[in-house]
Amino acid sequence: MSKSSRYEWRDQQAALQERMKGFLANPGDEQLEAMVAEMRAYAQAAQSGQIEIPQSWTSYS
Repeated sequence: MSKSSRYEWRDQQAALQERMKGFLANPGDEQLEAMVAEMRAYAQAAQSGQIEIPQSWTSYS
Protein backbone atom coordinates (compact mmCIF):
# COMPACT_ATOMS: atom_id res chain seq x y z
CA MET A 1 0.00 0.00 0.00
CA SER A 2 1.42 3.34 -1.01
CA LYS A 3 1.88 6.15 1.45
CA SER A 4 -0.73 8.30 -0.31
CA SER A 5 -3.24 5.41 -0.26
CA ARG A 6 -2.65 4.96 3.46
CA TYR A 7 -3.24 8.67 4.07
CA GLU A 8 -6.42 8.56 1.97
CA TRP A 9 -7.68 5.57 3.97
CA ARG A 10 -6.82 7.33 7.25
CA ASP A 11 -8.74 10.43 6.18
CA GLN A 12 -11.78 8.36 5.20
CA GLN A 13 -11.70 6.61 8.57
CA ALA A 14 -11.48 9.94 10.36
CA ALA A 15 -14.48 11.26 8.38
CA LEU A 16 -16.52 8.17 9.28
CA GLN A 17 -15.61 8.55 12.94
CA GLU A 18 -16.62 12.22 12.94
CA ARG A 19 -19.94 11.37 11.27
CA MET A 20 -20.59 8.73 13.97
CA LYS A 21 -19.66 11.17 16.74
CA GLY A 22 -22.08 13.71 15.28
CA PHE A 23 -24.86 11.15 15.26
CA LEU A 24 -24.14 10.04 18.82
CA ALA A 25 -24.05 13.65 20.04
CA ASN A 26 -27.27 14.59 18.26
CA PRO A 27 -29.22 11.47 17.22
CA GLY A 28 -31.85 12.08 14.62
CA ASP A 29 -33.09 10.77 11.31
CA GLU A 30 -31.00 13.20 9.26
CA GLN A 31 -27.74 12.33 11.06
CA LEU A 32 -28.54 8.62 10.88
CA GLU A 33 -29.19 8.74 7.14
CA ALA A 34 -25.98 10.69 6.55
CA MET A 35 -23.95 8.21 8.59
CA VAL A 36 -25.47 5.17 6.87
CA ALA A 37 -24.98 6.74 3.42
CA GLU A 38 -21.31 7.44 4.15
CA MET A 39 -20.75 3.92 5.48
CA ARG A 40 -22.43 2.41 2.38
CA ALA A 41 -20.30 4.54 0.06
CA TYR A 42 -17.16 3.42 1.91
CA ALA A 43 -18.20 -0.25 1.70
CA GLN A 44 -19.00 0.01 -2.01
CA ALA A 45 -15.65 1.67 -2.71
CA ALA A 46 -13.85 -1.07 -0.78
CA GLN A 47 -15.73 -3.84 -2.59
CA SER A 48 -15.09 -2.36 -6.01
CA GLY A 49 -11.39 -1.84 -5.31
CA GLN A 50 -11.53 1.95 -5.52
CA ILE A 51 -9.81 2.21 -2.15
CA GLU A 52 -7.17 0.10 -0.52
CA ILE A 53 -7.64 -1.06 3.04
CA PRO A 54 -4.44 -1.88 4.92
CA GLN A 55 -4.16 -5.39 6.29
CA SER A 56 -2.82 -4.07 9.58
CA TRP A 57 -2.45 -0.68 11.22
CA THR A 58 -1.59 0.92 14.52
CA SER A 59 -4.13 3.13 16.25
CA TYR A 60 -2.95 5.98 18.44
CA SER A 61 -6.05 7.28 20.19
